[in-house]
Amino acid sequence: MIKWVIKRDGRTEIFSKEKLLKSLLCCLDAQNATTLIDQVINEMPEIITTEELFFKVRSEMWKKFPAAAVKFGLREDMMKLGPAGYNFEEFFAKILSEVGIKNVKVRQIYSGKCALHELDIVYTGKNGKEFVETKYHNQFGIYTGLKEALYTYMRLIDLNDAGNDFVKANLVTNTKISEEAIKFSNCKNMGVVAWKYPPNNGLEMLIERTGSYPVTSLINLLDEDMIKQLMNLKIITLKDFVIAYNTNVLSKKYEEAYKIAVSLLSKL
Repeated sequence: MIKWVIKRDGRTEIFSKEKLLKSLLCCLDAQNATTLIDQVINEMPEIITTEELFFKVRSEMWKKFPAAAVKFGLREDMMKLGPAGYNFEEFFAKILSEVGIKNVKVRQIYSGKCALHELDIVYTGKNGKEFVETKYHNQFGIYTGLKEALYTYMRLIDLNDAGNDFVKANLVTNTKISEEAIKFSNCKNMGVVAWKYPPNNGLEMLIERTGSYPVTSLINLLDEDMIKQLMNLKIITLKDFVIAYNTNVLSKKYEEAYKIAVSLLSKL
């Protein structure tokens, strides 16, 4: 029987086992991925939305391959850090610290020649002081574009016109970035980190290499209110969660999730 998938933009396409297999190979071997897909297909209705299909696949992964489920759902879990961008600022600041960057601070106020600027992240790089402009989106299909790159560069100019000594501006987003924004940023020696950019060193790779998976990865174990409470305490990553529990910041109601988080971090 042919099955159909309703995409996020409303278009309908024939369900492709091969397409789903390709997406699962990021975190499962071919044999386990194929077995999981066959199980999902047997339980699928004739018509299913992309969101429903993702939920079914990830739910099955959680039962057998929880670490793989975290990797598979990473992009969606990043979308749950919002709706505002403050948690993403904290999240990326933690990644910078994990890779050895010094003096990382969030939401710092600096005076420019023409305006006052609240900089999302400031840190000391190899050649001096740098800042990060973060662009967080909690919906799919949104690109960070040339406008954001221009805005970030103009901040650098205004700040240094006032005597600040920033050597570089960086634009960081949890979604994809446009070719125009990349071209401009490269021309102006700006750093860019986005989803799958730079190639082999994008945001998803930085998360994987540092083990800085978001605490929203536990959404199958904790309800939304509990996740929000954690983020209000600046518990943004799984590592934060484990440390907070070990230091008695969190109550026993988080015990089951804590045990799973410890297991996940040992495998991720």
